[in-house]
Amino acid sequence: MAKKATEYWPLSDEQRDIVELCRQFASEEIRPRGREVDEADVVSPVDIFHSAAKIGITDFMLPEEYGGGGFTDAFTQCLVQEQLCWGDPGIGNFVCSNGFFADPVLALGTPEQKEKWLSPLVGPNASFTSLATSEPGSGSDSASIVTRANKVAGGYSISGQKAWISNAGLADQYVVFAKTDPTQRSKGVSAFLIKKGAEGMTFGEPMKKMGQRAIVCREIFFDNVFVPEEDRLGGEGQGFYGLMETFDISRVVLAAAASGAARAAYEYALDYARTRTQFGKPIIEHQAVAFRLADMATRIESSWLMTLHAARQLDAGENVNGLAAMAKLQASETAMFCTWGAVQTLGGWGYSREYPVEQWMRDAKLEEIEEGTSDIMRLVISRNL
Repeated sequence: MAKKATEYWPLSDEQRDIVELCRQFASEEIRPRGREVDEADVVSPVDIFHSAAKIGITDFMLPEEYGGGGFTDAFTQCLVQEQLCWGDPGIGNFVCSNGFFADPVLALGTPEQKEKWLSPLVGPNASFTSLATSEPGSGSDSASIVTRANKVAGGYSISGQKAWISNAGLADQYVVFAKTDPTQRSKGVSAFLIKKGAEGMTFGEPMKKMGQRAIVCREIFFDNVFVPEEDRLGGEGQGFYGLMETFDISRVVLAAAASGAARAAYEYALDYARTRTQFGKPIIEHQAVAFRLADMATRIESSWLMTLHAARQLDAGENVNGLAAMAKLQASETAMFCTWGAVQTLGGWGYSREYPVEQWMRDAKLEEIEEGTSDIMRLVISRNL
């Protein structure tokens, strides 16, 4: 029997405790609500978020000095994300979404900014947050954004439009990327911290999505929104580089999320194959089914090991730009393969909404798109060869 990944990287007692806490929460609170949240379509399960906040799951990744759980290492974040997304990919990512906001603040923020903007994210009444990068004409090419931040007395005036922004409208705090120098590409991008309710900031209707509906996306419109200079995150022109730095972290964590989704689909298909009988025997005894499950198990093991290896390298301070892209590519495509394999194993029932695997297949598709599509991941990898 092969070793478990955590036997190669032994866990501390604190890590074991939070993994067990998340395993139990995913099993008892997340998994039973997955179908309901999917059917609701454009309603985020804020009650699940608050339940998770009460036991420290929503802020476990934040530094202790700001009231968080202190698990700032990518390795522990991967262990948690894998468990939560085993319960449900969309809800699991929603519960930990404040980590994506916190990363650029930690990377670029001053001590005062970190205290001001991260402290509201801890405790049982934690705020919701959002990170606004993508635009109608700018997805994979983040340097091509056209939202403007013009210098004015005391700060900046932001005008433009963002699209596909997770938690937009629900969130209280936003990291917004805009051009302070439109003549430059990446060197012209700066980051700004904005609170909901700022004059001139409005939101579009919820965008109807294929899957991962727990995280509702909207457009954001900025009409001369004033941002004080002290709420610029980092120096002018540093926004893009701060964003790229946080992508290495987020891509590794999303690889863990995809690994959890893949494991959920595999385990469900395996249990079904052991009990479903056709031609006088359980279908797992038919080679076609058994080999498909073997491929699923093999891909999951390789994806999970690559993800944890990338996390360890990241925590050691190594340059993981290419490795993070590899982990995200491998894990996201594994999730898509394994959810497809689960639907195929259940046959007609897999196509039915009575079973969760069709939803998981829709959910898994997003992992091949968000934080850089599979095409972009291959581009990043090739540039690191």
